[in-house]
Amino acid sequence: MNACLKGKFMNPRKALRLAAPLVLLSLLAACAGGPKVEGSWQSIGESNEGNIRNYIDKSSVKRNGNIVTFRDKKTVVKPAQERYVNTPRYKTAIGTWEIDCAKKTYRLSALTLLDENGKEVLKQTYTPVNVRPMPVAESGSIVEKQYQTVCSGK
Repeated sequence: MNACLKGKFMNPRKALRLAAPLVLLSLLAACAGGPKVEGSWQSIGESNEGNIRNYIDKSSVKRNGNIVTFRDKKTVVKPAQERYVNTPRYKTAIGTWEIDCAKKTYRLSALTLLDENGKEVLKQTYTPVNVRPMPVAESGSIVEKQYQTVCSGK
């Protein structure tokens, strides 16, 4: 017969002692989610002699007139071989970009850098004053591929 039906109940201290590790594990799991990198990533090529793989999150593409915003992901294949200028060492960069399809300009509006363990090492947002729009170069660059992808809707 069930202990509760017999009038016997578990000691509250014992119940708390048994439940505490479960609560702690639940909290740790909730906090360990880290930055959001999931998305509908489409490869748009490699750069830096194949050491950086470039993607666009197709689910993030939003158009407002001539302005298109989207997220990109750059994954460094071998971080030890990459030269980092004005950034900490990272494995994955998630950027939010704005491209003006009519003016053919682009600018970075946010950046998150993650290390090899997925830990955030930098999170930054930029205003149009901090980072001014620059022209999209027509040279087969990754920026040109981004422009072609988000402005043509392919």
